[in-house]
Amino acid sequence: MMLKEPFLAPTAPELIWFTGPDAIRFLNDLISQEIGDAEPGSVRRSLLLTPQGKLDHFFWALRGHEEVGLVVESGRGEALMSTLGRYRIRVEVEIEPVGEDLWLVVGPYQNEEGRWSGDRSALIADVSWLTVARTLVAGEKPDLPVLDLESYELLRIEAGEPLMGVDVTDATIPQETGLVANTVSFDKGCFLGQELVARLDSRGGRVNHHLRILRFDVGTPDLGSEIIKDGESVGVLTSAAQGVGLSNLRRGVEPGDVVTVGETPAVVEAVPRSGPSDDQGGPGPTV
Repeated sequence: MMLKEPFLAPTAPELIWFTGPDAIRFLNDLISQEIGDAEPGSVRRSLLLTPQGKLDHFFWALRGHEEVGLVVESGRGEALMSTLGRYRIRVEVEIEPVGEDLWLVVGPYQNEEGRWSGDRSALIADVSWLTVARTLVAGEKPDLPVLDLESYELLRIEAGEPLMGVDVTDATIPQETGLVANTVSFDKGCFLGQELVARLDSRGGRVNHHLRILRFDVGTPDLGSEIIKDGESVGVLTSAAQGVGLSNLRRGVEPGDVVTVGETPAVVEAVPRSGPSDDQGGPGPTV
């Protein structure tokens, strides 16, 4: 469920600008989403994969005229710059991180879906999750109350949004996350790690694990608790808040199944794969 009022998130993403005459082509050759044909002012979500086709980063790309801003979750900016910087060979591209005056608004705000506006010193950009409106603001701090960290974590889990290094790692295949439909273009030319993702897509996307939401009967089990189905271990709890959790569960654990997390029963739910009006992800939080 969308928040009824806007709040400032307790943390803000990082923003990295790639500028210069080769910036758009440089990034389009590496990331999974097509931004070469995107209109200036558009926002598209994308992945950066390892050469082996595993997850490395996921982010939002703000398409400008001769510039692209990449919006990555807090703590991931330096690693993203380092990785992309290794491919900056014989191209006119400058990389500039934005280190301050960045804010994230969750809930209804003045952003336009799939768009950004302004300039590098002052902008607003739609960086929404599928079930939660989120707006990146660069410049003046919005005069809004701050959402507490646990409620923000609840929104993330309900949206089926994984954290890199927590719910997913560099050993995770993109199709295991539920993010591919919104982050990968199968019509563009080659990109880094494309072979594995394209091969799995051509074979129906069959993978050994799937990111799932867990809704607990009572309480919230400890992180790292083993998840059991029919006497067998099928995963561990990687994120949890206020009666819901996330885990990358083994194939064969389907939405509607009942599992045990530690000592606590839980119902398995699919992560949302379409917009906020779709009910397949289960009921959302009210804050």
